Amino acid sequence: MNIINTLTLRSLKLNRKRTIVTIIGIILSTAMICGTITLSASFQDLFVQIAIKTDGNFHATFYGLKLDETKYITDNPYTKKAVLSRNLGYALFEQSTSENKPYFFVKEYDAAAFRQMPVQLTAGRFPEKAGEVLISEEIPKRGGKAYQIGETIAFNLGERINEEGQQLPDDLSFEETEKFVTTGTKTYTITGYMAKPHFEMIRSTPGFTVIGFLDPGGLIPNEAVNVSILGKNPRQIYDRVPEMAKKAGARDYDYNSELLKYMGISKNENVNAMFNSVTAIVIILILVGSVTVIYNAFAISVSERKKQFGMLASTGATPRQIRRTVFFEGALLGLAGIPLGILSGVGGIGVTLSVVNRLISDMISMYDVALRLIVSPGIILATIAFVGLIIFISAYLPAVRASATSPIEAIRLSKDIKIKGKTVKTSRLTRFLWGIEGELALKNLKRNRRRYRATVVSLFISIVLFISFSSFITYAFKSTGLYYQDIPYNLSVVAENASAEQQKSFYERITDLDEVERYAVVRENQVGSWLTRSQFSPYIQKNCIDKKLFGANEDGHYQCVFHITALGDKEFKTYTEENGLDWADFKDTQNLKGILINKSITHDAKLTEYNPLQIKAGEKLLLEGFQDGEETDAADFTMEVGAVTDSLPLGVSSACSGSVKMIVSEEVFAAIDTLLQKDSQKPYDHGCPTELYLCTKDSTGLAAQIRTIFEDYDDQCSLWLYDVEAEKQDMERGNTVISIFLYGFITLITLIGVTNIFNTISTNVALRRREFAILQSMGLTPKGFNKIINYESIFYGLKALLYGLPVSILISVWMYNSFGNMFEFAFILPWKEILYCVAGVFVIIFITMLHASAKLKNDNIVDALRGENL
Repeated sequence: MNIINTLTLRSLKLNRKRTIVTIIGIILSTAMICGTITLSASFQDLFVQIAIKTDGNFHATFYGLKLDETKYITDNPYTKKAVLSRNLGYALFEQSTSENKPYFFVKEYDAAAFRQMPVQLTAGRFPEKAGEVLISEEIPKRGGKAYQIGETIAFNLGERINEEGQQLPDDLSFEETEKFVTTGTKTYTITGYMAKPHFEMIRSTPGFTVIGFLDPGGLIPNEAVNVSILGKNPRQIYDRVPEMAKKAGARDYDYNSELLKYMGISKNENVNAMFNSVTAIVIILILVGSVTVIYNAFAISVSERKKQFGMLASTGATPRQIRRTVFFEGALLGLAGIPLGILSGVGGIGVTLSVVNRLISDMISMYDVALRLIVSPGIILATIAFVGLIIFISAYLPAVRASATSPIEAIRLSKDIKIKGKTVKTSRLTRFLWGIEGELALKNLKRNRRRYRATVVSLFISIVLFISFSSFITYAFKSTGLYYQDIPYNLSVVAENASAEQQKSFYERITDLDEVERYAVVRENQVGSWLTRSQFSPYIQKNCIDKKLFGANEDGHYQCVFHITALGDKEFKTYTEENGLDWADFKDTQNLKGILINKSITHDAKLTEYNPLQIKAGEKLLLEGFQDGEETDAADFTMEVGAVTDSLPLGVSSACSGSVKMIVSEEVFAAIDTLLQKDSQKPYDHGCPTELYLCTKDSTGLAAQIRTIFEDYDDQCSLWLYDVEAEKQDMERGNTVISIFLYGFITLITLIGVTNIFNTISTNVALRRREFAILQSMGLTPKGFNKIINYESIFYGLKALLYGLPVSILISVWMYNSFGNMFEFAFILPWKEILYCVAGVFVIIFITMLHASAKLKNDNIVDALRGENL
C-alpha cells in the first residue's frame, strides 16, 4: 500500500463518526436496492406460480394444425417445449342436475400436456394411454354418481346448434333454444378425478370438463390438433408467434396472457405505461436518495482533507494520484458497506416474507403455492453493480475537484468561501426580526453557500422521497379501492332451478335465523328509455355518443338501459330513510316513482367512476320493455324520478356503461312486472335471478346453516353461496401486506435521508469550530450561540421546504397520471403526510444541530482557534 492510500486509511480511522455514518448510508442504500429487487422477484415468482396453476405453463397455443404441420412448431429453434391437445367438443350429460350445464366438454392431452396444462389431480391417476380419461370432481356432485374410478363411460359427441341451424362456439353459455346433434361416440375408462378447471370458473362453458389421453401415434393425417409452446425467449413471443403461425398454417393462435403478464410481458399499452412509469419513478427515487447521501459523504471528506491534498500535491503527488485516493476511499467504504447491505436486505426481506406468508396463506392455499424468497446470483451482481456505480458517481466529482485545486489554494483554503460584492448583505428587517444572532446565522449561510446547499439538498431529497412514496401509497390504495368496491353485505345466496314457491320459502327460512342482522331480497327487470343527448352526462357524451357507441333512433334520441330494482319492504324503507326520503311516497302503483342511482363504473381500458345522466328529481321518463322477436308492441309506462342519489343500497352494485339503476318499492315493482307481462307471448325475462343479500357477524356459521336448510329442497335445485366476508378478509390481508412493504420502504428512505442530514449538518458544524471560537472570543454568550444554531435550523428547514414541497407535488401529479393510465379518480394530495414532513424536518434539524453543537459549547477558545480539521 503506497503512502497516499495509507494516509487515506488513517483519515478514515481518525474520522470514525463520519466513516461509520457513510458506511451506514451505503448499507441502507444497498439494503434498499437489494431488498427492492429481491421483493419484486419473490412476488413475481408467486404470481407466476399462481398463473401456471390456473392457466398452464405455456406461452402460446396454435390451433387447427394437422399432424405434419405441427413439426414446424415443435422443431422450431424458438420452441423450448411443445405439447399437443385437442377439443373433441360436447357430449350429452343426461343425468346433469345443473340446468345450465347439460353437457360434458371433452378434451384430450398428450402425456406432456398433463404436466404443462392447469390440471390438478384430486384422486386416482392421470391417463397413460388411449382410451383413458380424467373427469372433473364436479360431475359426481351434479348427477354423475355412477361415474366412478375404473368405470367405463361412453360419450355421445356432437354439436350445439342454434335456431338458425348454425353451430354455437364452444365458450358460449347454454341457450334454452339450442339443439344437440350427435355426430359420434367415444368410450373411455375413468382413471381419476381432477379439481374444477379454472377456465370453468371464469367462463360460462355449459359443460363439465373431461380430459382423455391423446396418443399422437393414433392420429390420422387430416386430424387437427392444437400445439402449446414455451418459447426460449418469452419477450419475443408476440413477435415470433404470428410468424410461426403463418408458416405452419395454423387456423388461429392465442397467448397465455395471464402468465406473460406476470412475467412482465404485455401487449396492453396502458398496463405497460403504468408499470414503466411507476418503475421509473421508484428507480429514480432510489437512485437520487442513494447518490445524495453517498455523494455528500465524499464531498465532506474532500472538503476536510483539502489542505492535506494541497500538501501532498506540493510534495509531488500528481492529480491522478489524488483522484485515485478518493476512489480508494470509495472502494474501502463500499467493501465494508455493500456486503452488509446485501445481507441486511436479503435477511430483512426473508423475515418479512415469512410473516407475509402466514398472512396470505389462506388466500393462496387453494393454488398450492408459497411466497418464496428468490435470491439469484443475478440479483446480487445487479445490486453490487448498481451500488458500485452509485459510489463511483458520488466519488467522481469530489475526486476531480480535489485533483484540480492548486497546492497553494488548497493549503490556504481560499476557494472554500467566496464573497463577492454584496453577497452577504442582509436587510435591516433581518436584524429587526431576529437580532444580531439571526443576522449572523443568515450571513454565514450566504457566505458558505456550498455547505449550506449540501444540507438543503439533503433535506430536499428527504422531503421529496417521503411525500412521493406517500403519494404512491395513497394512489395504490385508491386504485385498489376503486377496483374492489366496498361491499356492504357478508353473504349472497341464489337458489337456482327452484320454483317461485320453493325460493320464497327458502329465503324466508334464512332471514328468520338469529344470525341475520340485515337482509335484502333483490329482484330486477331491465327496460329501456330513449333520451336526448343533453340528458346524458358529459362523460357519456364524449366517450359513448361522440364515438358512435350509442345508436340513435329516427328522432335523434339514444337508448339507456334502466335496471328496475326492488329490495324487499324492510330494506327499501331503510334505504329511503338513509337518503332522507319518505318511503310511502314511492308505493303508489298509479303514479310510478323510483330513486335514480346516478353512479356508474366502467371497466374498459381504464376503471372509471362517473355520473351517467343529467336528470333531476321530478322529471318523468317513458320506459319500455325489450322485445324478443315478438310481433306485439313492447309494453311501455311512465315513471317519475322521485330522487337522485349516488348511494347504493344493500345488494346493489354500480351499473355498467350505458345503464343506470332505478330503485323501487315492492308494490311498484309488481305493477311494472304486470305491465311487462301483459300481452306477452312468454314470460318477460330481462333481469337477474332473485338474490338474497345478508349481513351477519358470523358468515362462516351462517353459511353452514344455509347449506343445512337447502338439503330439505329438491335435488334439481342448486345453491349458489358467495361468502363475501372471506373475500373481504383476503383483501384486508392483501392491504396489510402492501402496507408492510410500502411503509418499510418509506422507513428505509427516511433513514437514508436522516443519515444524510445528520452527516451533513454535524460535519458542517464541526468544521466551524474555529468560527464559533472567534465569535465567543468577541463576546458571544451561550444564549446567543443557541440562537444562531436555532436560526440556522429554521433557515435550513424553510429553504428545503420551499423547494421540496412544490417538487413533491409535481411528482405526485406525475404518479397520479401514471395510475391514470389504468384508473380514473380525482387528484388527491397527501396533506397529512405533508404536515408530518414539515414537522419532521424541523425536529430532525434541531436535534441534529443541538447534538452537533453540544461539544462546541465547552470548547477551549484557544485550542479551537489553533485547531485543524483532521
